[in-house]
Amino acid sequence: SLSVYSDFFEMPTASRKELSEWAASLSGHSVSRELKELSTGVVLCHLVEAARPGSVEIRKLATMRSGSDTIANLKLLSVALERVDPSGELAAACDVPLLAKGQPQATLALLQKLHSYFNAENNAELAADGNSRSRSAAAEKKRTRVKPVDAAAEPAAPAGAETLTSAALAELQPALAARRAAAERRAAEMQQLRDERDFYLRKLSLIERAVSRAGNGEGEAEGAGVGAL
Repeated sequence: SLSVYSDFFEMPTASRKELSEWAASLSGHSVSRELKELSTGVVLCHLVEAARPGSVEIRKLATMRSGSDTIANLKLLSVALERVDPSGELAAACDVPLLAKGQPQATLALLQKLHSYFNAENNAELAADGNSRSRSAAAEKKRTRVKPVDAAAEPAAPAGAETLTSAALAELQPALAARRAAAERRAAEMQQLRDERDFYLRKLSLIERAVSRAGNGEGEAEGAGVGAL
């Protein structure tokens, strides 16, 4: 643990205002900038318990504010700090005799240690959580990565497409029937025109042959042929 948090213990110290506000928000007790409220050990114990639930035996806290009660509370705090930080850094900063006397420097030094330690721990947990979330997101993205579309595969029809197509076809049936009938009429008319064209082309061919033969002295016979047309 010391190798993890020792760098944070060397960070610039927080101001009294910042420390008092941090201690108050975490412990749920009012804390002035003079930090006098910390001398009994009650607020400090609640602060550590809030930062690391289960580390302090809160039920054993004494609230009578006698000298013996203060010593008992601070010893309870020291034991809790040994549980929280096995390296001993926090417990070493808990100078029970000086804290019990309300010595400002001892109180400020301990609060600085607690502030640095728990902030560092929180940052480390956030970083680990962020890394874990990133890895989870990457794994999920890999699992749900869309496969390339097979050009030979037919696209799946959307839900309900068959019903919609059938309904649309049913509505279009009359129009389709009308168009089909019109197409058949046009085809019949075109065939009739082709037949008439062929008839007149044959007739014209016979006339041309008759005229050509008439010029060769076969007029009488051809006249009979033209009359037959």
